[in-house]
Amino acid sequence: MPFQPLKGIRVLDLSRLAAGALATKRLADLGADVVKIEDPRRGDYLRTIPPLVDGVGIMHRVLNRGKRSVTADLTTEAGVKTLSDLASRADVIVEVSRSTESTRAIDLAALHARRPQLVICTITGFGPGGPLSELPAHGMNMDAWAGILPVSNDHRGPAIASDISISVELGGVNAALAIASALVEARRTGRGEWIEISCWDAAVEADRVALAFQSDTGQTMPAVADLGPLYDVYITADNELVMFGAIEERFWVRFCEEVGRTDLIAKWSGTDVDFGSDDLASELVAIFASETAAVWEKRFVEWGIPASIVLSRSEVLKHPHTTARALVRRGPDGVRIASPIKRRHSSDRADSSSPAPGLGEDTDAVLAEWLG
Repeated sequence: MPFQPLKGIRVLDLSRLAAGALATKRLADLGADVVKIEDPRRGDYLRTIPPLVDGVGIMHRVLNRGKRSVTADLTTEAGVKTLSDLASRADVIVEVSRSTESTRAIDLAALHARRPQLVICTITGFGPGGPLSELPAHGMNMDAWAGILPVSNDHRGPAIASDISISVELGGVNAALAIASALVEARRTGRGEWIEISCWDAAVEADRVALAFQSDTGQTMPAVADLGPLYDVYITADNELVMFGAIEERFWVRFCEEVGRTDLIAKWSGTDVDFGSDDLASELVAIFASETAAVWEKRFVEWGIPASIVLSRSEVLKHPHTTARALVRRGPDGVRIASPIKRRHSSDRADSSSPAPGLGEDTDAVLAEWLG
């Protein structure tokens, strides 16, 4: 059975785009009845944002799975009444906005005052109260403002070096955590919360160690790539990459023994953790270039060394560990990547089985169930 402790919780999803969709996807996976309110003319933008598969945005298919879609034209009295009636039956309301509240179709503050047990979560880009509060927010521009946007610089000039926004990911996950926590509090005390999650806040907080180092010392924390040769990437005999991370002494000693280079053990600094001195780099380059990636993969596992081959996405999908963990599942709507949340001693994961809904396809069923 799926792990669904939020069964019976009603979530009204007023959000658009990825951060809100990710937050409510987590809740749907955990069993909540998530109902998306969508404009009947075009719905959530995720439906049409590329890349498309069979004419449908892949982000919509992945992030809105397990939810139900209700269309309501919020420019009409009838649409606003439908939204208001559904909101009066919800346990949770999720919205995405800037700091301006005047564009809401219903008065959430008044609703919360009437129903103190209600949990409301407002997901913002930069949060209210600062000079960026009204700035439109998409994932990568929030990452850039947070100082964590990866940028490559080759013969083509500068380019964004990732297709994953840390701001969006952490904003959505923090929102889901906060909502679940507020639901526990509401059940315990009868009072819910109105939560605000800034995706930018979440991205900045994720860089906590480097920011604390900068603040305390006035120095820039070294990039991971500059830590040292015991925590770096190397080229194998077949021109693949391995990531080496033997920064604890026991792992370094084991590695040196297994490759027949016990003379290198003395290079250890004697500290708890050592990232290696520069003179080790050329030694490790030659060692890793002596065998193929497949050989190193087998050795890392057998020797118990914290190291890995560097996989492409296609290789991740086919890897035996992915299969063993049952992370890739195929359903009628295509491949599904399973939730990382699972019961400890079983294969039961948080999982919403239904595919992403067609625009408005659940309107009649939801109105009947929620409003009677």
